[in-house]
Amino acid sequence: MSISERRNHIIEQINAIQDEETLSILEEAVVFYSTTNNIDITDGLTEKEFGELKAIVEEPSDKDIISEQEFQKMFSKWHTK
Repeated sequence: MSISERRNHIIEQINAIQDEETLSILEEAVVFYSTTNNIDITDGLTEKEFGELKAIVEEPSDKDIISEQEFQKMFSKWHTK
């Protein structure tokens, strides 16, 4: 399918949408993707902010997880006060 055919197909689908909220969501997506070519969301960050973000991304995903047994122990202390 050529780009022109694809575009026409998408336009037909958009024309069939009757829901205002759906059109609003679609419009937001189109505006975002049509205005952000070659833009990186981290471009506006300072070096410090970028470093903090990178550190957060590199943290282990289970860093703040505790076992059920630890939770029960902590909860029982709080619950009995």
